[in-house]
Amino acid sequence: MDYRQPNWINQYLTPDEYVLWNGKPGKGNLLTKQDIFMVPFSIMWCGGVIIWETEVLMHSAPLLFKLWGIPFVCVGLYMVFGRFIMKTYLRKKTVYVITNKRIFSFYKEQLNSIDYHIYPFRTVTRHAEGYGTISFSTSSQTNRMFYLRGQLPNQNCFELDNIPDVDRVIRILSGQ
Repeated sequence: MDYRQPNWINQYLTPDEYVLWNGKPGKGNLLTKQDIFMVPFSIMWCGGVIIWETEVLMHSAPLLFKLWGIPFVCVGLYMVFGRFIMKTYLRKKTVYVITNKRIFSFYKEQLNSIDYHIYPFRTVTRHAEGYGTISFSTSSQTNRMFYLRGQLPNQNCFELDNIPDVDRVIRILSGQ
């Protein structure tokens, strides 16, 4: 699918709805404010479980002890590296479309949309080179630790993640 030609979105539009903007999340800007905590924590977690698992494997520990640490090592590796790889992968597969009524987030075969006129809380996080993330939520308390297809788990929240020319998109959303 070519995100620059949003003809595929026409089947989801109402008769009086039209496309104002479409784009994809940009590359880079993977670190967030939460990483001030997550990076040191994930390194300590991963280092600790790798040391523990190495000690168990080097000594004649029971098989259960040897197997017990494997899931914790996997979680540690995901926290250190995997979450950034997953975020990059999800961004490559995500397309955003803004119409005069709604915002669409298309990931693989899943389409999410919101009416951005009724979401009372909006935050903008600016990144380098004009990129930014716009969050829509019905609550001022959002858990932004995880990224999953433009939405945050267990939250009534929707994000346009790391979009180029965020100021232009804000003007479009504001009706200017």
